[in-house]
Amino acid sequence: MNNQGWPNERCEACGLRAKLNMGAGANAPLYIRLRPCARCKEVRYCNRECQRKDWPRHRKNCVVPGDKPPPPMDSDLRVAVQGQIKQRGCYIMARANKADLKDDDIIQVHTIGFHEHDAPELAIPRLPHRLLQRAGGLLAYVRNEKPVDQPLKEGEKVSVNGLHFTASHVKGARLKDANFLGLVAVRAYYALKQSDGLVRCIELTLESEDEMNDDLKGAMARAEAAAKPSKEVTDAEKRAHARIQAQNAVDATQDMARLKLQEQMDAVDRDGAPTVSEAEAAKV
Repeated sequence: MNNQGWPNERCEACGLRAKLNMGAGANAPLYIRLRPCARCKEVRYCNRECQRKDWPRHRKNCVVPGDKPPPPMDSDLRVAVQGQIKQRGCYIMARANKADLKDDDIIQVHTIGFHEHDAPELAIPRLPHRLLQRAGGLLAYVRNEKPVDQPLKEGEKVSVNGLHFTASHVKGARLKDANFLGLVAVRAYYALKQSDGLVRCIELTLESEDEMNDDLKGAMARAEAAAKPSKEVTDAEKRAHARIQAQNAVDATQDMARLKLQEQMDAVDRDGAPTVSEAEAAKV
């Protein structure tokens, strides 16, 4: 910070600029800082009256430093999530380690919004890709059969579309890690701060599967037709995924650049001279 002070600071309520320090000495700042919000330290006011006047508006965004919600969800992805939650009861995200999946490749299915009012996530670990469509019936079970205030219990059995699962609650360090690693999208969707507590996470472990028959095929076809997303939702999801993939590519490029820079720094010897190859030395 230079000794010119803070001439661009303005009161959040009335817009008044930071005041000139009329009695400033040679090394003193030319401006006197406005009064900061004692809680978040991110906005400033010229007096207590302005602070009280702005509180009804500011209280919605005032958080203790370090307790902010995660970055907001992509706007198109939010449209897609909201549209599917409204129509199907949840938004399903399937995660896998590779794009070209075979039938028996194992994936994880993460869902947002089974219970819109208390925002848990329901995870199905180690599910063969070929069973993804059949597992979609879980949303109907949880949404229609289980009231919001009655989450799946530890050890409860769930059978949907000929798939048989056992529910277990994620607890302790695993739940904390899941919330701030695996459940970032859920926390972003609901704008959950750290102080809002941990999102409940329930894992469903596949125990067995029945053979597919005509009755199951018919039931799945009817459910899929009823849950088909609108064109608006589909288009929004495609735009969001395209942006996410582009950002992932940028992040990967930046990571490679940082890694290369680190390797160059590691190649500097203890005397501060860079280590060069024989070919590079021959050019010197």
